[in-house]
Amino acid sequence: MRWSKFLRAGTHGALGMSLFVCMGGSVHANPFAHGAEAGLHRTAFERSPGFGADEPSADIADKLGPDERQALLAKSAPEITPWREVTVESGDSLSRIFERVGLPARELMALVGLGDIVAPLKRLRPGDTLELRKTTDGRLAELRFELDAIRTLSITRAGLDAEGSPGALHAEVTRLQTQTRTLTARGTVEGSLSRSLAKAGLPAAVSAELAHIYRYRANLSRQMHAGDRFSVVYEAEYAHGERVATGPVLAASITTGGRNLKAFRAVNEEGEIRYYDAEGKAYEPSLSRHPVNYSRISSPYNPDRLHPILHIRRPHWGVDMAAPRGTPIRAAGDGVVKFIGRRHGYGRIVQLSHFDGYSTRYGHMYQFVDGLKRGDHVKKGQVIGYVGATGEATGPHLHYEIRLNGRPQNPLTMKLPDGHPLPKSRLAAYTNRIQPLIAALDDVPNMNQTLVASSAGANARHGCTQASTVNATFALAPHNLQRNHSLADLFCVVSSDTNA
Repeated sequence: MRWSKFLRAGTHGALGMSLFVCMGGSVHANPFAHGAEAGLHRTAFERSPGFGADEPSADIADKLGPDERQALLAKSAPEITPWREVTVESGDSLSRIFERVGLPARELMALVGLGDIVAPLKRLRPGDTLELRKTTDGRLAELRFELDAIRTLSITRAGLDAEGSPGALHAEVTRLQTQTRTLTARGTVEGSLSRSLAKAGLPAAVSAELAHIYRYRANLSRQMHAGDRFSVVYEAEYAHGERVATGPVLAASITTGGRNLKAFRAVNEEGEIRYYDAEGKAYEPSLSRHPVNYSRISSPYNPDRLHPILHIRRPHWGVDMAAPRGTPIRAAGDGVVKFIGRRHGYGRIVQLSHFDGYSTRYGHMYQFVDGLKRGDHVKKGQVIGYVGATGEATGPHLHYEIRLNGRPQNPLTMKLPDGHPLPKSRLAAYTNRIQPLIAALDDVPNMNQTLVASSAGANARHGCTQASTVNATFALAPHNLQRNHSLADLFCVVSSDTNA
């Protein structure tokens, strides 16, 4: 059979022809022997992709033109199966899922080798879904995993290369084309706060963020009662006219107990997102009451505690927060490491010095963060170590102390020091930028608006999205670090009845 005739025959005759080997130009049936195992020299036919082996031999392949060669590779390429949706079950891992769908370990290793971009696939939870396709020869062709309502992790395999070998896997995160809108919700508490917020159209995620913002100024669920008022300005992402995700709270106002508390999102000099009042004072104090994610208070602050191990009366100048061994411990505030090492009773301990005479201690650590040493500067929220049970401890927990000029304070009840205010050099610009937000929160006449910002993607605003009959006015937008806007960014102010 001539090679050109084989090309014309395509893959339809591949199965039947695979029973033949060619020797010296003659064709012989050989259903039992296979290549070198039968003492035969492997021919061009056996090595062609159509016969499940490597590629055509160099002497014949060199005689093919580029178009003929590509046609041969295309005809011999393995087929791709239809999309299959896989639901993650309890106890599943990516390895187990690959095994379940018939993908070998080499494919898992190739995927993991793509690096940090595929890290979300290592943190799958029951109920998550994966969509995948594979080739008929057992290779991963494509995989899709929705990271959230906007972002999707896509893994694809390039086609056969010039030699007929499968291409490498490639991963990317694609983002749905969205429009960013800035919305205002307001209402009066009737019954429970959560139901009142929902009735005003506030998404659950935004309601949770609202409670987080005010956690140091007011316990909203306990302190807000019937008749109290609230208003919130927040961002939301829209695609095809439907809301697909919510963004940050830009401004909020609550009126309760005769007080009106307004909070505005801004970025401090260190590039950190914080919330401030209208005068530029930080809502979040400089020190945290809870530097670890704990399950319970296993022993409170008590100047006259009966020691659980020594069985003697001895002051307990801190709070014990029970947590699993290895739970990250974070610096309660910006500070400098004054001591790191072992001390009797405390076990492994880190002591931080803060401003204005404040210091904090973190005892019974399992281990310190690698490289942390005396004299290092740390930022609030930075991990400094991990929960353990070293020293005099009955189980894994963090012993946490706050001291003022050396005197112990109760971390759970003391008045925490105020957060750092915005510097005076930035206060004027900040005051100007929050004026439209104040008007929106207060429902000023002719300013009963929804602020709409259009976005062609994650990092750009291209103008106003508005109905043709709406007259838009411009105002300085609040600084939004997530979108890398400068202080001169603009947004549109349009009437609320244009909202989708």
